[in-house]
Amino acid sequence: MPTFLQLRNQLPVGQTFAGIRESGRIYVDKTRYLYDLATSDQPWLLTRPRRFGKSTLVSAFEELFLHGVAPYDGHESYFKGLEIEHLWPQLPDNEGPFYVLHLDFGELLIDCQSVADFKDQLNEAIVQFASDAHLELKTTEGSKQNAFKLLLKAVPNGSLVLLVDEYDAPLTTLLEADDDAASKAMTKALRDFFLLVKTNSRKFRFTFITGITRLKDTSMFSVGNAIVDISQDPYFGAICGITREELQSYFPEHLRCAAAQWLKLPVEQVSSQQVEQLVNELAAWYDGYCFDSDGENHVFSLWSVLCFFRAHNIKFSPYWFEVSGQRQLRKILSQKSWQERSKLLSGESLQVGLGDFLSPSTLQTMLPEVLLFQAGYLTLKSPVDFIVSLGVPNKEIEIALTRETFAEFLPNFKEVFESYSTKLRTAVETHDAAGLQQCCNELLHGADYDHYPLTQESAIAFGLKLGISLSLHVRVDLNKHEALGRPDVLFDWQDTTVVIELKYAQTKGDTQKLLQQAVQQILDKKYGETYDRRQILWRLAMVFCAEAREITDVQVVSA
Repeated sequence: MPTFLQLRNQLPVGQTFAGIRESGRIYVDKTRYLYDLATSDQPWLLTRPRRFGKSTLVSAFEELFLHGVAPYDGHESYFKGLEIEHLWPQLPDNEGPFYVLHLDFGELLIDCQSVADFKDQLNEAIVQFASDAHLELKTTEGSKQNAFKLLLKAVPNGSLVLLVDEYDAPLTTLLEADDDAASKAMTKALRDFFLLVKTNSRKFRFTFITGITRLKDTSMFSVGNAIVDISQDPYFGAICGITREELQSYFPEHLRCAAAQWLKLPVEQVSSQQVEQLVNELAAWYDGYCFDSDGENHVFSLWSVLCFFRAHNIKFSPYWFEVSGQRQLRKILSQKSWQERSKLLSGESLQVGLGDFLSPSTLQTMLPEVLLFQAGYLTLKSPVDFIVSLGVPNKEIEIALTRETFAEFLPNFKEVFESYSTKLRTAVETHDAAGLQQCCNELLHGADYDHYPLTQESAIAFGLKLGISLSLHVRVDLNKHEALGRPDVLFDWQDTTVVIELKYAQTKGDTQKLLQQAVQQILDKKYGETYDRRQILWRLAMVFCAEAREITDVQVVSA
């Protein structure tokens, strides 16, 4: 069994396709998709969230069109042993060589202060590419701004491969900056660029464009159907990310080593069932992403899985979320009420119309739910129909959304959160009802009443969910369906299933009556008894009193 450091050095974190292959790191073979796309001269568009492997895919296309699959430069081809090795030679022998123009619009934005700066950077990149390729651009004075047009005049028909990574980065950056005038100017700049792609289609052997968002207002969509969007095509549902089967096939030793650390066992004592147990937990945290309109293909966040394997101390954590662009998320979430967030964090789906889902016109007018999907915080929950269902894909995103909402719900609670979490764990572990009541009240006392007024039972339950799920790193269900009813709050912690039935009282005089109603409801509806629960069932009736602004009454309910 390789050592931890040896296994870590096999992980393909933050590298190009050529870099991964040259260093002997693990590459999850996606080359059948490369072949299917590259054998056509059709321009393609693929959108996926950040850190889902788009750039590695683009760099694989670059390598394919620069060098093919045959050995070169004194060493073996980077495609040796991959699926495409026996497919690519079927292309006509007289094809190539190609001029491969690889533009990363996100990279071109570095140090840009304006739209003019970006246009200058783009032109400089094209001029430099032409120079490196020994192509002469027939410029005249003041013609530098037409570098792409001049390049298209200089290359033979069918010889240019255009790879554009993060095409929408200039627009999403301006959205975060709330600069409407600059956004319109940038939209025009991109429209002009992609209009040249359409009107000079004979010059291109292959065009592949990636981004996070699909926008109707850039010329690639508004001037015709020249570019085919494969983002929700079922065949390409697993082109980015990795499936469960790929995880188990390409990372068996990493899984066994991680399972040993997770279970605190020697590696040689880890059974296949225990490895499967780890895979199930990884799936709960990082799987569940679906970009397939048929709803059949599900993939893991590869970034999260790789970060999990890299950690010296195995820890489930929201790795992808930490690099996902949280400022944009906060802006989107600010548009959602606590009721809507509660639905999301309780596993319910949000519904959007098919037209709004497929054809958003601008970032400014895109529905928040659609932007959350494209950014990777929501995923498809069922096959796409006239109504599209979007929901939280996994525990990582649930915890991330909870964390962001928690920061708004309790704006001044950060300083005492660690001590609060310790007290909450102790209360649940020791089944201390008074201690749990105190923890719940600490949460509710710190709530931001302006944005989260605690004026109804569901608001109280939502507040408890935020604090409990973040403190214990568990999934907290609100109104979970059981055989006879739906308890307000339900979660598992270690060997205990906790059930809380809440009542909302306006005055202190109503609390005892409502407490007894909650107790009776737990007994009548057999809450927790029909649920796939842990060894110990701990059920509590609670009453929140509006007059006192806290939970005033608690009673443990025995079977």
